[in-house]
Amino acid sequence: MTDRAVLWIWLQDCISFSNNNVKAIFDFFEKPEDIITADEKFLRDTGLFTVHAVDKIIRQDLRYAKKVYEDCMNMNYHLVTLFDAKYPERLRELRDCPILLYVEGEMPESRTGLYTAIVGSRQATEESRKYAFDIAAGLALNDIVVVSGGAVGVDTAAHKGCMSCGGKTIWVTGCGLNSSYLLRDPEMRKEVVQNGALISEYPPYLSSQKHTFIQRNRIIAGISDCTLVVQAGMKSGSLKTYQEAKENNRKVFYIKGDVYDEKFDGSNLLGADGAQAVTNHLDILEWYEKNGYIIPERHEEKQPVTEMTEEKAVEKDFQTDDDKILSEQLTDNAVMVYHTISDAPITYDDISNQTGLSAQAVKSALTELEIMGYIKSVAGRGYIRK
Repeated sequence: MTDRAVLWIWLQDCISFSNNNVKAIFDFFEKPEDIITADEKFLRDTGLFTVHAVDKIIRQDLRYAKKVYEDCMNMNYHLVTLFDAKYPERLRELRDCPILLYVEGEMPESRTGLYTAIVGSRQATEESRKYAFDIAAGLALNDIVVVSGGAVGVDTAAHKGCMSCGGKTIWVTGCGLNSSYLLRDPEMRKEVVQNGALISEYPPYLSSQKHTFIQRNRIIAGISDCTLVVQAGMKSGSLKTYQEAKENNRKVFYIKGDVYDEKFDGSNLLGADGAQAVTNHLDILEWYEKNGYIIPERHEEKQPVTEMTEEKAVEKDFQTDDDKILSEQLTDNAVMVYHTISDAPITYDDISNQTGLSAQAVKSALTELEIMGYIKSVAGRGYIRK
């Protein structure tokens, strides 16, 4: 298994990520061993590899792959390859499916074997976050795995709604599992790992970049039977996930928003493009059942009840009041940036990638937060809260 895992890491490095020929490559070759033993002319004649990929394959330098494998074993990350039984079946259908997934936790198994993606804006309204939380909880009660991207706003609400009912969830990230981007919410990461998996197609130390988050959207949509877009503006990354779902013939649902609110401009257009409007998890369950999927014990509660201790209730009220104070003192961009910063240092680039704000907007927001005394810079490491 060790040698095989190294071989998969090496091959992924050779052909790179989000390669449109992955499915064709393994329709042609039975196993990765057939690729590493092939001669240069044969590899070029297949037309499946770039010149750069062929050169890397021919060199057969496995040192990088061995180092990545050793690091993963030391950090207790699992490797799930394209041929493994735990590799999600739906994801395998994509022509550009990842040949290897790095996993912290365990890939969820459910009686239904069903996966629903829930995605939406980082700048989600309170109502949108509630929709995401409640629908995810309703799906979890019916043993449906909830998939999302772990970002603030809709994604986080979906993960937490699912876990509030003891459900299984998958957080698909656009960076390596050791990236500083993932330090923003260590408690949620821990909870997700305990209730499912944090997964990435990227080796552990790869940092977050704009294109990697765009690439990961195909995994969110591809791993899922259907996708729900809760809230999206015209430039929302959620629309990329929608496009991936549509291109792979997956069902798409959306939540109707205020037609006069630009924060919903993107999602409100989905209905005209064939997406189905929903109001709760029952609409999604109905689609599953009409299309032959089996849900053994259907739960129809529209508002899943979650236990909340008095201590947690007080904490929630305090956080709400705190958010109100921030909104009164800071611009919207500064509030958004503030919520990406914790006690663990976060870099300028990670803040930009996480919020989707321009470089100038992030710079202005950080300056505002420092002046107001909310954050401080840590030399060479980024920003932390005061």
